[in-house]
Amino acid sequence: MNDAHTPAFRFLQDIAANLSREKLVFPTFSQATIKVRTALEDPDIDAERLGKIVSTEPLLAARLVQMANSAALNPGGKPVGDVRSAILRVGLSSVRSVAVAVALEQLRDGAQSPAMRPFAEAAWRHSLQVAAIAYVLAKRLSRINPDEALFAGLVHDIGHFYLLSRASAYPEMEQNPEELAEILGQWHASIGQAVLHDLHVSDALIEAVGEHENRHYRSPLRSLSDIVSLANIAASKTNPVPSLRVDPVSVIKEPDIVDALNDARGEIVALATTLRG
Repeated sequence: MNDAHTPAFRFLQDIAANLSREKLVFPTFSQATIKVRTALEDPDIDAERLGKIVSTEPLLAARLVQMANSAALNPGGKPVGDVRSAILRVGLSSVRSVAVAVALEQLRDGAQSPAMRPFAEAAWRHSLQVAAIAYVLAKRLSRINPDEALFAGLVHDIGHFYLLSRASAYPEMEQNPEELAEILGQWHASIGQAVLHDLHVSDALIEAVGEHENRHYRSPLRSLSDIVSLANIAASKTNPVPSLRVDPVSVIKEPDIVDALNDARGEIVALATTLRG
């Protein structure tokens, strides 16, 4: 990989050059995500005004209503049928996460190369799984805002999507998926940090993204990094890079964490399914 004449070396040179620019060339979020993010920066935004913005994006609106009616958020079984009511049920913070889930789905579907699509599909599904687990862990075992944990889980592998978007310009990479997987495994966490730094997210989130593959967390869970790392371990079987997978049973030893994950299996499945659409 260090040979200056190899496609992998040229690819990594291009990555380094792009990351050194002031603005990253990467369609991280869809127009819907940008509009929602801008609206949520208004401290006076309410569910009715945000609902009107969300309603202009049919897929996002439908996904929010679906999430509000999911088993995870509607244990009483009383359905809602409009966007405003859905926002009130899921909360303003969760609207951002649902918008990101839709954007990641669009990034997956937008993979130009057939060789890249399996990588994008795997990263998307793993992100949804980690997000659902992170939400449950935050709610049950920490004082971290569950909505923040959900968002962090969704974007923890954003570096994968960045690398895949750049790799599509290198047809030679398609011929060596093992080498691409190695690059993804080694670079995606640090590149994810750079992408999120460019989007001006919190330092806690940037730290969590940079450390999520370290297989380390503190118990009791005290930080966003603890939660995302633990969720990534718990969802390890779906990690898009096979060499990074571990056996969760061999890593997670704390009885309270094991019990919480077992008790919340239905909630995790329901939330991940809702985000998947």
